[in-house]
Amino acid sequence: MVGASIISIFYIALVIAMLGLGIYTLVLVIKALKIYIRNNS
Repeated sequence: MVGASIISIFYIALVIAMLGLGIYTLVLVIKALKIYIRNNS
């Protein structure tokens, strides 16, 4: 039972980390696109 809870906590932490990384990547892509559009216009 203890092992299962440790695995579930690790899995939840992994999902949160993946979501955070996805949001961070999205923000970087948007910033890069804004700079790219500004330089081309």
